[in-house]
Amino acid sequence: DHRRQQCRGCSMVGIAAIGAALSNPVAVSASVGASMHGGLQYTVIDDGVIRAALSGDLVQATGNKLRGGDGNGATFGYGRASGATGVSASDGRGRLLQQQDNIRYEEVESLRLSYKNILRVDNLVGLRNLTTLCLDNNVIEEIDNISHLVHLTWLDLSFNNIRKISGLEQLTQLKDLSLYCNQLESIESLEQCTQLECLSLGRNKINKLESVLYLRQFSKLRLVTLEGNPVCKDPEYRMYVLAHLEHLRYLDYSLIERSEVVTAREQYQDELLEAEEREGLEAANEKAAQHHQEYMARLTQAHLQVVETLFSDMFSEDKELPRLKLLPGFDTIYDSYKREYRDKAELTINAGLGLSQKFKDENDRLEQAICEITSQNERASIMLTEAFQKKRKQLETLVRQVSKAGHEDVSARNPRDTDAAANHRATPETLTRSCDELDKSREEIREQLMTIELQQVQQLKKLVDVYENRAGSIRSERVDHITAFFRVVEDLENSFATNLEELAQSLLEKLASNALDELGDDTVAFLSDRDNLMLAIQGAHDVHLGKLLAQEDSLRDAVNKELSGNVTRMKKQFSELNRNRVFEINRMYRDNGKQLEQLRQDVKGAEDEE
Repeated sequence: DHRRQQCRGCSMVGIAAIGAALSNPVAVSASVGASMHGGLQYTVIDDGVIRAALSGDLVQATGNKLRGGDGNGATFGYGRASGATGVSASDGRGRLLQQQDNIRYEEVESLRLSYKNILRVDNLVGLRNLTTLCLDNNVIEEIDNISHLVHLTWLDLSFNNIRKISGLEQLTQLKDLSLYCNQLESIESLEQCTQLECLSLGRNKINKLESVLYLRQFSKLRLVTLEGNPVCKDPEYRMYVLAHLEHLRYLDYSLIERSEVVTAREQYQDELLEAEEREGLEAANEKAAQHHQEYMARLTQAHLQVVETLFSDMFSEDKELPRLKLLPGFDTIYDSYKREYRDKAELTINAGLGLSQKFKDENDRLEQAICEITSQNERASIMLTEAFQKKRKQLETLVRQVSKAGHEDVSARNPRDTDAAANHRATPETLTRSCDELDKSREEIREQLMTIELQQVQQLKKLVDVYENRAGSIRSERVDHITAFFRVVEDLENSFATNLEELAQSLLEKLASNALDELGDDTVAFLSDRDNLMLAIQGAHDVHLGKLLAQEDSLRDAVNKELSGNVTRMKKQFSELNRNRVFEINRMYRDNGKQLEQLRQDVKGAEDEE
């Protein structure tokens, strides 16, 4: 029992669940897949194993008695301990899923594959809604192929051979994780599991007390098990953990007293101040990185990311830059160029974001107008259709009444009908005329619906034309704005190259008259070859201009394609909408025709009886 508690020792809830499982176990009779590895045979999680977990082969205990496959209480299972569960599954409502021809894996919320000699986790793709997965007491070496189980809140991988925590990045809802009794030497790769409340890492190979600091990022963590690791032999272990993880309520199966935490924090006061300062700096850096990422996302959406990165892009591909940096005075010219570029770039980005917002507003107006037109036409079409269906149902009622009553008098009056003709007696002859009138109405409604659809096509076309003109004007502003920026940068680049040439000429003259201060050998060698120096400056200039012009073309194309892409997408969308609407109108016309023909046959049958 103690071993099983450790296996599930991730939380007090988990421990309670063990007791329930042991008192009411589940056994299974199943044929499992197998594979060979290192000369040994291991279970493969294949469709057969999963089906067994979801099938009627599962046997549930009643009280303390097991109903086995032979009907006499025998247990058909696998396990290394009495009462060990083999394969089981439930739908989260406390009942086993019964076998069916088409098993709905997506409905399964809980799955246990314990004591199965599983080496590799695989073939769980269909079980995407699992919230509880138990793979304890196997021989798993790597956490793999469970990243799609994004709804998991409980994961038990205790008593395996796992050496490294990995593959849990997508399990952001995980609350209870047990890796008890594995081969772990460090705590890592859990950053995305921000909802962790219970973590069991006992009986591993964690030997560094500082490893505990990694757990400070989990603000919801309330239970931690590290018992059985080498680190626990450190005399400072418990006080260190309590000081640095002040929100814990349970440590190694024991309740934490608040007085212990206060004492521990006083003991490690200096270390805690350093840790908090470091974490504050890390949090600030992370926040800054997040803001930068969001900023770049806005620029990308507005096709302005090139403006932000152009300067660094130009110099990152400049192979002459390392040699040019050898020149005394280069940094001054470079810094001036960079500063002027940043000023121009900031103005361009601010204005560009404003133009991008104007373009977005125009798109939003178009979407709203489209919605209003289609909704209005849809309402008109529904009214026509419902009116026709109402007449058809009234006629069907009359036909049934005539057929049922034979020659009895049947009033054609419907309480809601205002048509005076409805006061006449319903006879086969009058019903035949009503069918003819309804058929004529069917033709008229079809024409009316087609007219509405044609009007909608024309309205949408006019909308697109207006949008294309208005958005086209904004696009021209954006292109002009971009062009102006690149011309300014081109002028700055030309000035930069000119300044470098003047600097080089001045340095050459000073070198010739020995007026330069002591220079490095590389600098002297570079200045000694005038032609090579000038070629380096020109080569750098050519690279910068080439990158500048290429980025300008790319950015202009992106802005142009955004508008043309929107127009093309809308025209295609409208065409598909029109095609589907015409198909629906014709289908409804045919279906109503078939129903009307059936009414004629029913009327004829009533007439023949008469």
